[in-house]
This record gives sequence, structure tokens and C-alpha cells, in this order.
Amino acid sequence: MSEYIWGIVFIFAIIAFSAAGAATILKFNEGSKECEVNSDCRELQYCGSDFKCHEHPNIEQTVVNEWTKPALILGVAIILGALILRRQRKQEV
Repeated sequence: MSEYIWGIVFIFAIIAFSAAGAATILKFNEGSKECEVNSDCRELQYCGSDFKCHEHPNIEQTVVNEWTKPALILGVAIILGALILRRQRKQEV
């Protein structure tokens, strides 16, 4: 009978040490986080998926619209169309 009691005590000890170890690991992991939400970081920073504060990236994209070549192509097409129409009218008369 005493063997069963020692077995039960041993199993409870294993469970208790496992729970204590798991709690310690969870506390350690939680303590190593710099942030959990964006409000934990300074202004102009955000909380990343690695639980560290990061600066917002400054993305600047400049779009330059160059309309000279398309306007030239369109102008030449209009002039050629007018010349073709004028030539067809002269041939009909």
C-alpha cells in the first residue's frame, strides 16, 4: 500500500514541477516582449509581430507623368488623318 502512496506522491510531484516550469517559461517569454499593442510603443512607432517597437516606414513614391510623346503621337495621327481625308475629297471631285 505504501508503494501506491509513493507512486501517487511522485506523480503529483511531476505534475507540480511541470506546471511550475511551464509557468516560469510563460512568464519569461512574456517578460522578453517589448510591446504587445501599438500603444506600448512611442509615437510614430508600431508593435511588430516580433513584439518589438519599429519605426513606421516612410514610403515616398513620386509619379512623373510625361505626356509629350503621347501628345506627339496623337497630333501626328490627327494631321495624317486630315491629310488622308483631304486627298480622298480631291480625288472624288
